[in-house]
Parts: sequence; C-alpha cells; structure tokens
Amino acid sequence: MPTVCAVLDALAAAATTAWVARPDRAADAATVTFLAYLTATMIARAWQRPASHLPVVRVVQPLVIAPGAVVASAAVCSMLGVGLGATTWLIVLVVATTLSGLTYALCEGAARSHGLRIALVGSLDVAQRLAADLERARASYRLIGRVAAPGDGGGPVRVLSDLAGLRETVVRERIDLLVVGNGMSRIPVFDALAECLDLQVQYTELSAFYEDVFGNVATAEINVAWFAHLASAGARHPSPAAKRVVDVGLALVLALLTLPIVAAAAALIRMSGGPAVFAQLRIGEGGRPFRLYKLRTMRVGSDERAAWAQDRDPRTTPVGRFLRRMHIDELPQLWNVLRGDMSLVGPRPEQIEFVVRLEATLPFYQRRHLIRPGLTGWAQVRCGYAGSDAGAAWKLCNDLYYVKYRSLGLDLLVLLETVGVVLLGPGTAARIPLTPWVQSEPMAEAVVADQGRIAR
Repeated sequence: MPTVCAVLDALAAAATTAWVARPDRAADAATVTFLAYLTATMIARAWQRPASHLPVVRVVQPLVIAPGAVVASAAVCSMLGVGLGATTWLIVLVVATTLSGLTYALCEGAARSHGLRIALVGSLDVAQRLAADLERARASYRLIGRVAAPGDGGGPVRVLSDLAGLRETVVRERIDLLVVGNGMSRIPVFDALAECLDLQVQYTELSAFYEDVFGNVATAEINVAWFAHLASAGARHPSPAAKRVVDVGLALVLALLTLPIVAAAAALIRMSGGPAVFAQLRIGEGGRPFRLYKLRTMRVGSDERAAWAQDRDPRTTPVGRFLRRMHIDELPQLWNVLRGDMSLVGPRPEQIEFVVRLEATLPFYQRRHLIRPGLTGWAQVRCGYAGSDAGAAWKLCNDLYYVKYRSLGLDLLVLLETVGVVLLGPGTAARIPLTPWVQSEPMAEAVVADQGRIAR
C-alpha cells in the first residue's frame, strides 16, 4: 500500500507540473518531477518505521517530502534548460503537498481499518498483555486469539487451537502473522510451522514484534541471547569516530547560537539567589561516573537527597519551571558533549543512587551503559521524565531499542523530534492525532512485575 501511494503521489505531482507548464516543456518537466518525487518518497520510506514511532516527525515527514521533491525538480529542470518560473513551481508545491498529506492520511486509515490478523503462540498472560498494548497503541493489527500449549486453555483471550491444529487454524481464521512469545518451546513450534510453509502466513518473535510495531524492546520477552544482535554481522551501528565528529560539530554550533540565552538565564537564576550552574555526578558509558552540568532550576539544597524529577516538580523555582519547560536548563550539557562525557543522542545519564537500585531490580538495566549517554534520546522524546522506578523500566525498553538500532540517521530523527517537543511543549504526543501510545508508560508495570523472572 505505501508503495502504491508513493507512485500515485508522483503521478499526481507530474500531472500538475504538465498542466501548469508550457506545452512544449510539459513532458520534460513532468518526467523530472515524477522521478524526483518518487526518489524522495523512497528515501523517506527507508526511515518510515522509526519515524512512525515519533509523533512530531511522523506528522512532519509527509509534508517535507513534497517540498524537497519540488525543489529538486526545479533545480534539475533549471540545469536542463526547462525553466518554468517560480509561480509555476509554487503551484506544483501547493498541490503536491496537499495531495501528499491526503494520501498519507488515507494510507494510514486504510492500514488501520484493514489490519493484519495475528495469532499469538504463547501463554494467556502474554496474550492479555499484547491485546492491551495493541488496543492502547491503536496499532493496525488485530489479535484474533492464541495458539496454546496442551492443557493451557481458558481465559479472556480466545484459544484458537493447540500446535497440532496450527495449520487448520491459520486457514480457518485467515491468519496473516504468527507471533511467538515466551512459555512455548521453540522446537514444537518450528515443527508446526513447517506444516504451514505453503500458506501465506508469516512468523515473528514477540520481542521483534514489539520493536517493529511499538518502537521499544519488551524486556520481559528477551534474555541474554538478544544482545548477540549487537555484535551480529548485519548490525550497522555508526563508527565511534563519525558519531564523535557529528557530536562535536553540532555541539559547537549549538553552543555558539545559545550562548546569549544561557547567559540571560544564568543572570535570572542569580537574581533569585544561589549558584546559576548545578553540577551532579551521573553514570556514563561503561558505568563510569562523570560530572553533569545544568542550569539550576530547583531551590538551593533541594538536591541533597536523590529524588526523581517530574513534569511539575514542587522543588522547582518559578524561573526554573520556565527553563525546564523550554529545556534551556539542559544547554550547559553541551560542554559535557564537547568533553566527551556525553553524546547529543543516547540514553539519559541517571544519578548514582538510582543506577545502583535499578541495576539490582531491573533486568539488563546496566546494558544501557554500553554506549555514551545523550543530551536527548529515543527514550527522552518518547517517555519524558521517568518519575518513578516503573517509569525507569519503561524508559529502559526504549533505551535498549536505541542501543540496537542506533545510527546517524536515527540520531537525526531524534534531534528533529526533540526540536518539535521543545517548540510544542509537554504532552506533545497526546495532542497529535493517531499517536501510537496514548499513555506514557504502557508497559512499565508489566516490566517491573516480570523483573524477577528474567535472568541477567
């Protein structure tokens, strides 16, 4: 469906170009516009999946494709001597952008109304959790029921059959995707799947399903073998040197641009008494502590005991509330980026007291220290403040997603989302239609409940 929509968009843009161009130039201009538009759409489609998990980027992306394609078309046409004029290209831009937005909305609507039919191969508790998350996420998937182990019947999620009747179930229920969760031995599952290879049904692990559909890692569904993906031959992580060059370059530019803002904010803080800059030990890459710098937003002395930061923290000063809402208090951390303590994008560094407790209670929490912490990150833009141990568990699910899929392209998406969140303010996701998650911590309680079951 997305590919069909992309071709239709390109044809519509080409037709518009041919309509407004001079007759002797119409064919050439339409051909260039079609190719440019299709190329831009295919490039954007390569990042469609991670972009769909970021509310601001997901809305902005289809609106950026058309202007980019039209600018490229105008440049190529100019080089070929097919000059159409600014007014002509402006008409093409308006029509193409409008059609692009409409097509994108229609594609999303069609996907949601004709969702894939899935069956879970696993236990009742896993099926219930998946059903709740699919409902909460407004995902374009329909959980038809579950394939249970012998003797594991009953419960609110309909039992379709056992493994012996898997083939008949797939045919009868028109199952598109089989999702295999914990609690089911894989050898019998693979034996049953071997009987379905001639059917139009696909298979995936539940952990991979969560990564693809929800943009996080279901820590209750993985074990230490999951981390082998990080060292696999197919992993395409950015080289440390390339990421460092990008970090230093962007940090220098941002530091120069925001220096007047930081100076003015520091002066306001000093007027209310106390130091302007706040320093605190945090845990960084490899579990090594470092000193993180922020503009002080809380009353002097309120940091004597470690406590979770919250959206409306009563410890903040009036000036501090504004600085935190606009994330101006985080700007001194650009110095941490230049020093090499942090990256622009990565997991959020936490206080030592929290890290000690969470490493003892949350499975795989120490694995988020495999990479350098970030000024912003996948978990920060999707989850906001942790606010509690349950919130930290939910952020861990997102941090591990970034650890696995990190790339310079993903960093760019996170930076764009960060700009949108800063400009639009708290609760951005809730105000954007069709945001995947309508609650901030959909899996937190399940992760905490399962923490004792997962081996490190």
